[in-house]
Amino acid sequence: MKDLSYFQKIQRFSWNARMYLLHIFGMDVIHGAWEVLFNLYLLQLGFGIEFIGIRIAVMGVVGAISSIPVGKFSDRIDRKWGFIIGDGGGAIASLILITTTSANVILAFSAIGAIFGTLHHVTEIPFMAENSAKEERIHLFSVGSGFRTLAAMMGAIIAGYLPAYLSTLYVNITVIEAYRLAVEFSIAWWFLSLIPAFLLQRYESEEDAKARSEVVEKKGLFGGIQNPIVIRRFIIISSLLSFGAGFVLRLANVFFHEHGGIHADEHQIGTIFAVGSLFLSLGAFIVPLIVDRIGDVTTIVLTRASAIPFILIIGFAPTLASPESVVSIAGLAWVLRSSLFNMSSPVMEAFSMGKLHPNERATFVGLSRFFGASLAAIAGYVGAYLMARGDFGTPFIIMSIFYAMSTLLFYQWFVKNPMSDSE
Repeated sequence: MKDLSYFQKIQRFSWNARMYLLHIFGMDVIHGAWEVLFNLYLLQLGFGIEFIGIRIAVMGVVGAISSIPVGKFSDRIDRKWGFIIGDGGGAIASLILITTTSANVILAFSAIGAIFGTLHHVTEIPFMAENSAKEERIHLFSVGSGFRTLAAMMGAIIAGYLPAYLSTLYVNITVIEAYRLAVEFSIAWWFLSLIPAFLLQRYESEEDAKARSEVVEKKGLFGGIQNPIVIRRFIIISSLLSFGAGFVLRLANVFFHEHGGIHADEHQIGTIFAVGSLFLSLGAFIVPLIVDRIGDVTTIVLTRASAIPFILIIGFAPTLASPESVVSIAGLAWVLRSSLFNMSSPVMEAFSMGKLHPNERATFVGLSRFFGASLAAIAGYVGAYLMARGDFGTPFIIMSIFYAMSTLLFYQWFVKNPMSDSE
């Protein structure tokens, strides 16, 4: 396979890989729309930024608590059912979320949705690793990332215009009803995206089957872990990123909409997110070519380091740009940050899966989500607290610091002083 071209490797993707790509494309159209609409919908209902921060914290805490047992559960069941249960349950929870105005119900079903979402996420990365050969793994992870972001772009574009379109289509409809109807359309598509998941087949590569046969698992929740030092390093690196990102990422639409120096409308926010997704997807599709030239670890370090200055530009765009250009400057910086940093994501996923034993992959993802979601929940609440009080710059400073720390540690552990998996 080493001599095959980029497109030849893609053409050789298995049936499961193709069905997975169709499934995540459908799912991420919804996720892209949801990221634009739901926080803004809550603001329209009269909830404040602090409530949004509490909701983010609740989802993070519940996702964190559930991630370890869910990861262990995912290592025991067919990945197919991980997708079906996780995504089907998430769709039902989201349908309830959009039909209620009760704060307690919103928080409760956000928590339930977080559990189902965790099952999807701990299933996804091990599934890709198990349905690709080592030589094509980067390609599948990258194409998967590209598909996800293209779908998110479509969802963001639709979400940016659908409420206004529905308001003109149904002249007597309120703004809140327009938001609710837009999300209900999205959830219907969510259920349709489950069809490819039902078509997945049971599969285990010879490499994974051999690896599983050679290891006797220990009893206990973490009995499948074979590489504790490697896992610990990956968890530290990802946790620092999650904590830094938690201050901003789930509040990005709030930042663009509520900052007095920006005050972007839904159309502008949708466009920014959509363009970001477009460039992110392009980056994902070309990243295997970059890896072929400079290697996976160098690609991770360079793309992540290059993204950090743009984080600061976003946060301080109102002081750096004129009122006429501030939306464009902040939006462009968002696009560049997203594109550069997320180019590393499929490479990092493939790199980490290649370092881990099949028996510990989903458990590792669960552990990583436990620590990452816990820290992101704390950060999300603090970020919302700061923004609610008019401090929109500090969250971006904190985000850039923790991104830098994570990148430096990865460089130290995997570039400057790499260790063997058995060390």
